[in-house]
Amino acid sequence: MSKKPGEGRQGPRGIDPQAVLDAAIRMRETEGPDGFSLRRLAQSLGLDPMTVQYHFGSKEKLERAMGDRLNAELIPVDPATPWRSRLENLAFQYRRVALAYPHTFPLLLRFWVTGPADIRHAEMVYVALADAGFNAEDMVDYCVGWYAAVLGLAAAEAGGLLRPASQAMLDETDQLAPADFPHTTRLAGEFRRQVEGRAFRKALDRIMDGMELAAARARGEA
Repeated sequence: MSKKPGEGRQGPRGIDPQAVLDAAIRMRETEGPDGFSLRRLAQSLGLDPMTVQYHFGSKEKLERAMGDRLNAELIPVDPATPWRSRLENLAFQYRRVALAYPHTFPLLLRFWVTGPADIRHAEMVYVALADAGFNAEDMVDYCVGWYAAVLGLAAAEAGGLLRPASQAMLDETDQLAPADFPHTTRLAGEFRRQVEGRAFRKALDRIMDGMELAAARARGEA
């Protein structure tokens, strides 16, 4: 992970918080959510578990900070570009982070706000929606809806749902009787031709098309 301002500083009881967060994310990615714990994290760092808890307060607060650490990986979008382009840029950045950290990324769906980095990105979304012409009520609703859709799609692809079908899945489809499953067997060839990222792109396009139409109506243009 790239260095952030303030990294390397020692917090209470000699802890470098950023180093702890990086170690926590590495452990979660290696061991999975079930293998992650404050005790195991502290042992990997040569620390007492109470020392880690003293700084972060609890496992939940640590996980919230881990989510914000991922949010800090996103690069601010250019406010001079069209509002739709800004949201698409941010959406694909979330996809990139999800694919890089598939076991940690779901934390972004768990917490309403992960921290300062999350708030900065949400502000950019609000600005884009305001530039689109939405009123305050629609800005709130479209913001949370957009986040739910984008983070959900990114997490789904990271988990395997939106990725091209596996050979095992294709082999299983080949065993189906066409008379019983006509559409599933007919589409087997298309599953073999799936392209990485295409399903995410198409789903995002339809989401943004709907928002663009709603924005035009809000401006009285449709």
